[in-house]
Amino acid sequence: MPFPPSAPSVYIEASEFRAMLADFSERVRADARVRPAMTRLVGNRWLEAEQSAEAFMSATLFLDEQPDVDPVFLERAVQLLGPAEIDALAEIMLECAMVAFPLQSAAAITEVTEMLASTVRAVATSEGQARQDQLERVYSRLSAGTLMNRF
Repeated sequence: MPFPPSAPSVYIEASEFRAMLADFSERVRADARVRPAMTRLVGNRWLEAEQSAEAFMSATLFLDEQPDVDPVFLERAVQLLGPAEIDALAEIMLECAMVAFPLQSAAAITEVTEMLASTVRAVATSEGQARQDQLERVYSRLSAGTLMNRF
């Protein structure tokens, strides 16, 4: 994989990245804090969810293409995941990144994860029309590949 633009000294092998995401998926399935919500969100389509997560993370981390974001999945995610589950998912990803990669590479992955978690958490904790408006903005931001732009 190419160098992440935010950390040009970091290099992540595609196979190691996939292995980290597979570890993340296994840990999510085993974690009592997030398993119920993720089962409702993903159902029996874990492989598809893993592939989508890999494509999104890769596109966001390396800016090698625009992320393909499913608006229906995003809307369901903000409905089913509360702040505790979102934080737990980010924590699990941090653990996986720290096990799989040296500190600089893990930090790049964690930065994307934390930005995604805070963005989704903000939508999940809003209500009514504000939630819908924020969801539309987040969808546009994610699908444009501008998650990491701070504005």
